[in-house]
Amino acid sequence: MITLNDYFKQSKDPFQKAMLADMLRFSDLMKIVPVDSVPALRVSGHRWQTLPSVAFRKFGAGYTESSGTTEEFTETLSLLGGDVKFDRLASIGTFVEDPVVTQMNMKAKAMAFKFNDALINGDAAVDGDSFEGLKKRVSNMPSRQTIWLDANSNGTGASLKVLASEANEQTFLDSLHDAIKYCDGANGLLCNEKTQLGLGKVLRRLKLNTTMTDAYDHKWDTFQNVPLVDVGLKSDKSTEIITNTEAVAAADSTSIYAVRFDTDDGVRVIDLEGDHGPNVYDPLNGGEMEAGPQKLRRIDWALGLLHLSQYSIVRIAGFKMAAS
Repeated sequence: MITLNDYFKQSKDPFQKAMLADMLRFSDLMKIVPVDSVPALRVSGHRWQTLPSVAFRKFGAGYTESSGTTEEFTETLSLLGGDVKFDRLASIGTFVEDPVVTQMNMKAKAMAFKFNDALINGDAAVDGDSFEGLKKRVSNMPSRQTIWLDANSNGTGASLKVLASEANEQTFLDSLHDAIKYCDGANGLLCNEKTQLGLGKVLRRLKLNTTMTDAYDHKWDTFQNVPLVDVGLKSDKSTEIITNTEAVAAADSTSIYAVRFDTDDGVRVIDLEGDHGPNVYDPLNGGEMEAGPQKLRRIDWALGLLHLSQYSIVRIAGFKMAAS
């Protein structure tokens, strides 16, 4: 699978390479999500819904015709980026770090956080310029792709307190096994920091904790050889992207997403063919802005999310990674 790590290695543009390096530093998600190029800002296709029937036949007899059903889908690329404006004299002086470099690094961090948030929570009904994230997509998948662990098993009961007892821990681990199976083999378990740390405690206590090192020498904690990925915080550096206050009876639960990332029929990022990640450029070619003695750097990335299988995401919800 091609990831942003590969884009970083292949890029010959120093501005883009620096931007990709910073984004990868601030986003574990970007390290594992595959990227697929598409030729236009909008792509259409068909997803499988139900399979056709098949049967054995008697010698000399025929078959009854049966066709599978599909659904048509359209994915539109969203445009993510921003401008950095600075005085033409900003870099003149003695600095620990060039102020322009500082601003570009900050912009890269904001881009990474925005990507992380959109991948989970993106909702075109809330932000018409964003792509749809995993939370919205799994809600439109078959019912077994959402596993509720609350007392009523439907999102209305008291949340399962995972660390309250060994029985609760086993129930939670059972749901992870199910989720990995239900999405035909997950290769990412996406959660928040509290869930990642709490699950680590459970796995160490039961001697089930394992680790792996990927092709880019990044070390991951794993469950059943599937990396545990903390999706991190929003750009305010305090709000969890996957919160601990999701709505069940006491609004105290959280979720974990088991995802099959691949460029076959699983989940992948799509971006515009030829871009290979965010474009970082000077739209004025070194000139000054007309309104004043200022220069400009622009970051612009056409990207979206695509899945072809209705069985590539599972959400485990209705639990609290705590004892009470």
